[in-house]
Amino acid sequence: MLVNQEYEKRLEAEIDRALKGLREMPAPRLLVSQVMAALEQRARLPWYRQPWQMWPLPLRLVSLLVLLAVFGGLCFAGWKLPHTAAFAAAIHRIGGWFSGVTTLWNALNVLMGALVVTVKHLGTGFMIACLAALAFGYAMCVGLGTVYVRLGLARR
Repeated sequence: MLVNQEYEKRLEAEIDRALKGLREMPAPRLLVSQVMAALEQRARLPWYRQPWQMWPLPLRLVSLLVLLAVFGGLCFAGWKLPHTAAFAAAIHRIGGWFSGVTTLWNALNVLMGALVVTVKHLGTGFMIACLAALAFGYAMCVGLGTVYVRLGLARR
């Protein structure tokens, strides 16, 4: 879509002039005092209630080291855990719990494969006719529903 750039530039300049022509409005006194009170209250919070960047430097270093140690431990556990016998037994047990889901998934895959083969066998023309019939039925239901709602809500 091609837009008239000259018109846009004139409009932009006109809006800019109108905005620059407005006088500055001072903030209400109540708003200024409320904002300043909120800032002072936030500054008076104890260190553990403030953002991490505002904590004292030694506490930030200690917390960073603790978090790095926890992350390293989790990485090491994730690396070594799959090699344990208890993990293999737990995976086998969980696999038993989901065997019903696996069976259902396999049955759905077989049904979908059969549906694909059937669609390929029936041909494109038949499928287009079926889709057209479905669309016509949907449109008919929407139209009749609209008529019935309007008749039901009509004032007598």
